[in-house]
Amino acid sequence: MNPPPPSFGYADVGVLKKYTCDAVIVGAGAGGGAVAKVLSEFGLNVLVIESGPKQSRFRPNYAHTAKYHMQEGGSMVAKGSTFMPIAAGKGIGGSTLINSALCFKAPDTVLNNWSGILKDERWSANELMPLFEQTARYIGVSKTPKSIAGKNNDLIVKGIKSLGYNGGLAPRSTPRCVGCGICYYGCPSGGKNSVNFNFLSDAHKAGCQIQAEVHITEIHTKTKNNKTYASGVAGKSIDPETGKATGRIEVEAQWVILSAGAIGTPRLLHQAGLSNLLGPAVGSGLHVHPGSTLIGISDEKIEMWKGATQGAYYHPPNMPGVLPHTFSAPPEACLVAGGFLGDSFQEGLSLLPHLCGMLAMVSDKGTGSVGVRSDGRAKISYHFAQDDVDRIKQGLVSVSKVLLSGGAKDLRAPIHGVGIINDPEELEKALKKTSIQDFTLYAAHPMASCRMGNTIEHSVTSSTGETHGCNNLIIADASVFPTSLGVNPQLSTMVSATNIALMLINRIEATQ
Repeated sequence: MNPPPPSFGYADVGVLKKYTCDAVIVGAGAGGGAVAKVLSEFGLNVLVIESGPKQSRFRPNYAHTAKYHMQEGGSMVAKGSTFMPIAAGKGIGGSTLINSALCFKAPDTVLNNWSGILKDERWSANELMPLFEQTARYIGVSKTPKSIAGKNNDLIVKGIKSLGYNGGLAPRSTPRCVGCGICYYGCPSGGKNSVNFNFLSDAHKAGCQIQAEVHITEIHTKTKNNKTYASGVAGKSIDPETGKATGRIEVEAQWVILSAGAIGTPRLLHQAGLSNLLGPAVGSGLHVHPGSTLIGISDEKIEMWKGATQGAYYHPPNMPGVLPHTFSAPPEACLVAGGFLGDSFQEGLSLLPHLCGMLAMVSDKGTGSVGVRSDGRAKISYHFAQDDVDRIKQGLVSVSKVLLSGGAKDLRAPIHGVGIINDPEELEKALKKTSIQDFTLYAAHPMASCRMGNTIEHSVTSSTGETHGCNNLIIADASVFPTSLGVNPQLSTMVSATNIALMLINRIEATQ
């Protein structure tokens, strides 16, 4: 792990700051970091612009993390079938600063489907396998050590093994993890290999500059031979303490690369007035990996907020697209998830050290959209497919078997109408009476909102990441996924962005 790279902040912008570079990258997360490293090491003059703070500001406090390291202060919500919060990070490292660092390779079936959709073998499982392996080594992916797993993960692994399921301790990019259990607030020990410790650090060594605390709102274009080309970006510097604009930044570049994430990228395209040029697919087709949770009680003290976050997983038999893994949360969130509110709050406090939990996430067939409101905030909608609702329910029934087999009892779900459960058949019966409006939901894996494809009518970019309607404008983040992924997207985002950056280098070399 390298030291994090230096970056400029809002105070360095002054009233007006202008940059000229070969490539400007909007977003310093998994996608933007990967592109920055590839292009900088190739020899391009690269500038990365990030809206979050120039230095990590970590405290074990959700409100603090939401203010400094979550897009829109952690208040983004999708409306449609029901109310569902959507999380996305910001800062030098993006969402990798505050995620659980789970790193699954994209399923071969998904990648081969992408390759077929795109008619491009460069996206096939066979072609991408070396890149997945190389990236996993680079960011230090390994199975969670038992020594730091914590008792919640231990209970889950016990249940998985007793049932003979395929799973166990999870792969995470945390080579120095000490199991403190607060990854969602940021890593206080330096154990998580977030993008600021690898891709961006190496990009800086190769000459890349990083400008933080700047919110890009404009994408500039020019016309040549009746074709539109991206030519730069502009926006305003923001004081992270007050949220107020302090100056203006203007960047002139040959290549404009958007890596602001599956919410941030379409939001910017709409705000910049490019959605008509780029076609009707801008912001459409949003997938989010929705799911729900079960909380149980163990006779043994668990303290589920301790240990490796989301450190265990399994593949339920005959349930494609369902991925249960550990529910990791601070104590107050555990109480809410267990329904210990109001009159039962005191009971919850006494049981708190004994709570354990696991969630079931699905690769969704339902879709949503991302637009922009008049104040610049994202306008998000999402509509559930009934098949997704059914698979969430089936996943929770499977999770109940694992928790009960691991030693838990008196299972609870944040779902209206579901009481205390000690038998999977009881849970299955109770869930049959529920609708998605009865569920307490949360999603942190937005993707596919500017998907790759072959026509401007149904996609935003080609298989190279370049937008159909504007030359030299490239998207390299999870928004280009042609479909839902089915596993936590960090590693796949890095690989996809690297693949797109390598294609750009090949294109540049071909013209030299």
